[in-house]
Amino acid sequence: MTTPSDLDERFRAAVAGLTAAPDAPGLTGLDSGEAVRLFEAQVASRHLDLAARWLRSFGEGYYTIGSSGHEGNAAVAAALRPTDPALLHYRSGGFYLVRAVQAGRDLGEAVRDVLRGLVASASEPIAGGRHKVFGHPDLAVIPTTSTIASHLPRAVGLGFAIGRTSVYPGGGAEGLEVVRPTTPWPDDAVVVCSFGDASVNQAAAAAALGTAGWCAYRGMELPILFVCEDNGLGVSVRSPDGWVADVLRSRPGMHYFTGDGCDLVEAYGAAMEAATWVRVQRRPAVLHLSMVRLMGHAGADAEVAYRSTAEIAKDAARDPLSRSAVK
Repeated sequence: MTTPSDLDERFRAAVAGLTAAPDAPGLTGLDSGEAVRLFEAQVASRHLDLAARWLRSFGEGYYTIGSSGHEGNAAVAAALRPTDPALLHYRSGGFYLVRAVQAGRDLGEAVRDVLRGLVASASEPIAGGRHKVFGHPDLAVIPTTSTIASHLPRAVGLGFAIGRTSVYPGGGAEGLEVVRPTTPWPDDAVVVCSFGDASVNQAAAAAALGTAGWCAYRGMELPILFVCEDNGLGVSVRSPDGWVADVLRSRPGMHYFTGDGCDLVEAYGAAMEAATWVRVQRRPAVLHLSMVRLMGHAGADAEVAYRSTAEIAKDAARDPLSRSAVK
């Protein structure tokens, strides 16, 4: 499998091989300063994964699920606002770090948030060190559990609540008073909910996607952006080619966007287009991002038991950090 040292050495070799600065026009839709900030968050997320494996090696860290290969979700955070509530996939390290900086926190503080979770610290900001949970009350990042797809119905309920705030005018006809619902979020907020490709097969995901589409089909407001981070694997089981795209595209009432999650610029462009569409239309959409999974499913996973050396190497060649460095 791709080990932490191997992954780090590949990245160092890729950066060392750069001979010239990239052309600025390659950053279409993303200015160079923002691109650098996103890259810094991606690198910090990768270091957190390496630290998690290191801590676990001498019993100071526990079960680890890393974000390596999914660092493109940093671009999704950049396309949203820090006031947009987020329910995140457990590989959302890049997203979390970018969101923290958007909200005015120091990147180092956000890194410490995640480190506290890795060592089960009671001072971890959202769950008191229980497992690996991305969340913070000041960042509009709502904690989820690692129970697959369990957060999708919650996200739909939140989108429904936000949609209600912009429907009721605050008063009714014939003297009937209509109470305007309130939420902690702005009226034009977008809920973002990310998940892995294998989650589309879960009952909770089917219920959430079906409910969101049904509401949209009825003309109801439901401003939610689902983000499917597709690395082609559910633990050790492959998602059949084309299956996830067909499932997501076929949902009535759901607008479909797609992009390469290993390409920072393309991921940002696709995320910006999708987030803007949801914010304006107040309807649900799904952003389907192609990604890779590096260093296995989790810390104890032996990928070589179910993947060939060639398959693992092919994913390593798409390392989003190396590709961001080239950009």
